Amino acid sequence: MLVINEEKCVGCAQCVPFCPREALAAWGLCAVQRVRCDDCLVCLEYCPVDALELSHEAG
Repeated sequence: MLVINEEKCVGCAQCVPFCPREALAAWGLCAVQRVRCDDCLVCLEYCPVDALELSHEAG
C-alpha cells in the first residue's frame, strides 16, 4: 500500500501529475486518496525526496 512519509514530504507536488488515477493531492503535504489509488506505484519514481513509500502493513 502506498503511504506518505510525512517527515520527508516537502509538499512540492512533483508526483501529483504522474498519478494515472489522480489519487494524489498536495496542499501542504502530499496525500493519497485511498478510494482512487490502486497502488500502481508509478509515482514513486517522481518524488525527489523519496517521501512516497510502499507499506506492507494492512490498512
